[in-house]
Amino acid sequence: MATNAPRLVYLDSSAILKLVVRETETDALARYLGQAQTIASEIASIEVPRAAYLKTGAEETVSRAEELLRYFHLLELDDELQREAARARPSELRTLDALHLVSALRVRDEIDAVVAYDRRLGEAARAAGLRVDAPGAGEC
Repeated sequence: MATNAPRLVYLDSSAILKLVVRETETDALARYLGQAQTIASEIASIEVPRAAYLKTGAEETVSRAEELLRYFHLLELDDELQREAARARPSELRTLDALHLVSALRVRDEIDAVVAYDRRLGEAARAAGLRVDAPGAGEC
């Protein structure tokens, strides 16, 4: 792994989905991650399998998503995190993105980067001082 390659990366559901359902950015994301450890919000265990099924209509992708998520450290969606997400700004941030943002902020001192392909989440994370990457897509 290159010296500037991330070691611990927070992925939002849009990024995890690209590892389940092949998209334009999938190869770049896989290269970027290399041997990095991955962390995500527990909400991804619901959001990613559902999105995979919506994209493909195939139960196989649901199983693939569930299997992939076993390799992630999932941050608990506790009461405090939910309260923080309810107050997250900017107000244009959607509910699930607010949950991802406050989850990433909770581990900000441990992670090297946030990977997100959602523009609003990327902007909010950057504004909060987090490094945001979107391999294969340029800036999100």
